Amino acid sequence: MLDEVISDVRTHILRHFPERQIYLRSGGEVKYYVLTTKLQLAVTTLFSLMAVWCLWTLISVLIGNNPLQSSSKKMQQEKANFERIFADLKAKEQNAQLMLTEQRKSFETIARQLEQKHQTLSQIMGSQTQGVAGPAGPAIEYSTDRVLMSPITRDTAPRESRSNTIRTASLATGLNFDNSLNTMGATQDAFLIAAERETLEKIEHNRALIKATEIDIETVLQAASNGKGGAYRTEKDVDLVEGGFVSRVAAIQARAAEVEALDDAIRALPVGHPVGAETYRTSGFGLRSDPFTKRPTMHHGLDFGGRQKTPILATADGVVSYVGRKGNYGRVVEIDHGHGFKTRYAHLHKTHVKRGQKVEKGFKIGGMGSTGRSTANHLHYEVHFQGRTYDPSKFLKAGLYVQ
Repeated sequence: MLDEVISDVRTHILRHFPERQIYLRSGGEVKYYVLTTKLQLAVTTLFSLMAVWCLWTLISVLIGNNPLQSSSKKMQQEKANFERIFADLKAKEQNAQLMLTEQRKSFETIARQLEQKHQTLSQIMGSQTQGVAGPAGPAIEYSTDRVLMSPITRDTAPRESRSNTIRTASLATGLNFDNSLNTMGATQDAFLIAAERETLEKIEHNRALIKATEIDIETVLQAASNGKGGAYRTEKDVDLVEGGFVSRVAAIQARAAEVEALDDAIRALPVGHPVGAETYRTSGFGLRSDPFTKRPTMHHGLDFGGRQKTPILATADGVVSYVGRKGNYGRVVEIDHGHGFKTRYAHLHKTHVKRGQKVEKGFKIGGMGSTGRSTANHLHYEVHFQGRTYDPSKFLKAGLYVQ
C-alpha cells in the first residue's frame, strides 16, 4: 500500500518535473544545462515559500498586525513617557527655584531683623550704661557697711513675668545656617534678659529708697521737669521684627527711662547728713516743749548741737535759693534740690555760699552758730517737699543706704 502511494507520487513528480535540458549556442559553440527533478523541486519549493510569506504579510497589513506600525506605537508611547518625565523634572526645577527665592527672601528678612535687633540692643546697652549705671561723677553708690535693713521692698506696681514675655523666635528657614541664626537670636535674648533684670533691680532699689522717706513715689516723679520722646517708626519697621521683640524692647526702654527718672529723684533727695563733724541731736521733729515758753509747740525740723563754726554741709545737689537772715531763724541758707525738695539750714554763725550758686552733696555751706531765736550753738535743719515740711530723720535713715 505504501509502496503504491510512493510510486504514484513519484509518477506525478516526474510527470510535472521531468528532467529538462537547456541548450545555449554562442559563437558557434553549443552548451547545454541539465535541470534535474530535484533542482526543479527545490526552486519550486523556494518560490512557494516566498509566495506564502508575501501573502501572510499582505494579510497582516490588511488586518492591522503590521509590525512596523507596532514599533511606531511603542516609540510614541516611549516618547510620551519621556515628555512626561521631562515635564515633571521641569516642574521640580521651578519649585526648587521658587523655594530658593523664598528662602533667600526669608534670610534677607532675618538678616534685617538681626541687624535691627543689634542696633536696638546697642542703643539699649548704651542707655543702660548712661541711664541705669549713671554718670561717673555723681553716680549713686550703695553703702556696704551701715545697712540696718534691706532697702529692697516689693514694688506695688504690677510687673509682668518675664517667662510670659520672653519667647525665642523661630528662625528656621531650612538652610544650613539655621543653627547659627538661632544662636544669634538666643544671644540677643540673653542680652535683653540681662538688661531687663538689671533695670528691674534698679527700679525696685530706687523705689525702696524713696519709699523709706514716706513720700509718694509718683508724686516725686511727677515733680520732675524733664520729659521724654522717641523717634518716629513706621508700621513697616514695627512689623519687621516678630516674636514680641519690639514690645519687649519698648518695655525695657520705658523701664530704663523710669530708672533714669528715679536716679534723678534720688540725687535730689536730701539724704546726706547736714553736719560735717561729731554731733548730737538736741530736738526732734514734731510736737515738743518750747525752750523759751515751755509750751507745747510744733517743731518742723531737727536740731543738732555742736561747737561753733562746725561745718554745715549740703545734704544733696542743688542751687542756693536764699542766703541771709530770716526772723527767728537767724542767719539761714536755703537750697533748692529740684523735684520739689528744699532744705533749710538755720542759726548759722557764718555762710560760705551765695544765692544762685550750684552746690554738690557734702559741700560746706556755712558754720554752726546761735543766731536768731536760739539758746546755744546748734543747727536747725528742715526738709521741705512741695511747700510742706517732712521729718528729716526719715531722709537721714534712707541716706544710710546711699553714700
